[in-house]
Amino acid sequence: MMSIQMLHSIEELSNKFNVKFPLFKMSSRFFLYFEILFFLFWLSVLLITIFPYRNIFMSIMSIFILLMFVNGLWHVVWWGINKKYVPGLFTEPFYIVVFIIFYFQQFI
Repeated sequence: MMSIQMLHSIEELSNKFNVKFPLFKMSSRFFLYFEILFFLFWLSVLLITIFPYRNIFMSIMSIFILLMFVNGLWHVVWWGINKKYVPGLFTEPFYIVVFIIFYFQQFI
């Protein structure tokens, strides 16, 4: 999931998601810093076994997978509305696949 997140962030950053996102615009610097901090936080949770409240954050990770599934669906809808490429579209299917695999393992 972390590698998908990194690839997705790179795709969005390199294709100016921060100015094309229809809900609000943000500076490239803000978006880059947010993505770096977000990635480093979750990487720390995963790799540092004594991370404070690690078990709670690991539980939240399953919610994150659900949110990334919804994000994937949003990118598809956004593409359908625009009828052209939208930043993040190429990496979003990976989130959908991970969601399906993860939740089928949990409930089957």
